[in-house]
Amino acid sequence: MPGPDLSVLSAALRDHGLDKSAVVVDLDALDHNIETVKRNADPGLAWRLVAKSLPSLQLLNYVQVGLNAPNLMVFSEQMLCHLLRQQNSDLLVGRPMPSSAARRILCQHPKAATHVQWLVDSTDRLAQFAQLSQELRITLRVNLEIDVGLHRGGFSQADIPELDRVLRGECGLKLSGLMGYEPHLSKLPRLLVSASEKRFDRSYGAFRKWADGQGQNLCYNTGGSSTFHRYGHSGLVNDLSFGSVLVLPSDFDTASTIGFVPAVFVATPVLKVLPKNHWPGLEAFAALRRNSVDIAVQGGYFMGQPVHPKGYAYSGIFGRSTNQEIWTGRAGSGVAPGDIALIRPTQSEFVMNLFGPILAYRRGQTFREWTVLPH
Repeated sequence: MPGPDLSVLSAALRDHGLDKSAVVVDLDALDHNIETVKRNADPGLAWRLVAKSLPSLQLLNYVQVGLNAPNLMVFSEQMLCHLLRQQNSDLLVGRPMPSSAARRILCQHPKAATHVQWLVDSTDRLAQFAQLSQELRITLRVNLEIDVGLHRGGFSQADIPELDRVLRGECGLKLSGLMGYEPHLSKLPRLLVSASEKRFDRSYGAFRKWADGQGQNLCYNTGGSSTFHRYGHSGLVNDLSFGSVLVLPSDFDTASTIGFVPAVFVATPVLKVLPKNHWPGLEAFAALRRNSVDIAVQGGYFMGQPVHPKGYAYSGIFGRSTNQEIWTGRAGSGVAPGDIALIRPTQSEFVMNLFGPILAYRRGQTFREWTVLPH
């Protein structure tokens, strides 16, 4: 499957009456990507969706059902609270959260004590969560962030004795697992990748050996949209996180090598069509633009690149704009005011919940509106 027919999608959006910027998810492409995950992810591992990358309850539900993957990774307090109200998933916090924020969440949503794994990255934060558990008289599930060689924070192997002492004491904390984030390993210079991957195995292996003695059915999490397919059930991890790959923004194009296709676009109306548009102050060179057409789209400075109308790109003369951005293309493209321009975003997080309800599109069917989650 090469991806959605953008001219058909654009025409469907115009027929729908779109008159403002919106995010569109192509469900046919999404279905294809769900099947691609099934072919490439080890079914012996738990699959965990990253909520910030698929930031709509209906979208998450759609993919959770399609993949039989109920568990989520969450990064913000607002999104976590919303999901606690709407779901009974296991929720792994994907970045360390101040204990004061955890206190607010627990006071508003008591079920967080049993449904949330709080990510802890330091002995100081561990002590803060231990104090919080004593204040609230509840047991908190803590997942330990470990440094797997990227040096983005987290515990090192030298911290294991102190962790063992604290967690075996009466601290009100229960170890729920480990999280070793590693997708950025693949972005390192090639000379560093091999050594970094070996360091990941050593570090995660040492923590896994220790954690196996702490309890049963622990969550050993890693992975990301660009690396989830590398792991098997006989390895160090049992829980894989991914999200963006299911809609494939352009930053994840490496995943297209195993069959994923773009499924998310920013759509915005064309406001003006300006054939042979003069360059400001260079009207004497108008002949140079006889085969060019500028269009002005509603809004701008989108986090992505124009993909429809075909052959258009951001103007190098007028520059970027958040108001009515100018794109430049060739004469004969047939674009008219009211047509819908499409941008392929570089990422799905932040972008997908920026414009209000997501338009869920399936060719030949009526558009559906899916509400977005808070940032």
